[in-house]
Amino acid sequence: MTERGFTLIELLIAVAIIAILAAVAYPTYTEHTRKIRRSQIAAVLVEEAHKLERFHSRAGQYSDVTGPPAREHAVSEGNGFYVIEAKRSEQMFVLKAMPIGGTLMSGDKCGAFVLENTGRRDNQGMSGDASVQGCWGR
Repeated sequence: MTERGFTLIELLIAVAIIAILAAVAYPTYTEHTRKIRRSQIAAVLVEEAHKLERFHSRAGQYSDVTGPPAREHAVSEGNGFYVIEAKRSEQMFVLKAMPIGGTLMSGDKCGAFVLENTGRRDNQGMSGDASVQGCWGR
């Protein structure tokens, strides 16, 4: 009677191959996910800038209008990975999306995204081989 099954060596070789594949695939998957999150927050910032421009067309300024007729525009708070901070005055605005600590984006190479009313895009806290164009998906 012959016994069937895997030997310990065959099993160890299979586990080693799976570990090597996982070691190569996981960083690629993580970077792809970060790229998607960067694209999402860049789109949110551009959309908020468009909304502020429309508000400026109606109210004559970027900041909220208290006098009659009172007009307000609430800027988005961000998403699950970034929080948006808006600095607004009558004739200018700066939108800044900062990564939330403890999320996938907290150690991202692009840092915080900044968009101004002039259309200027920047990243604060970039590291490594990151560029503003690469971070904004251009």
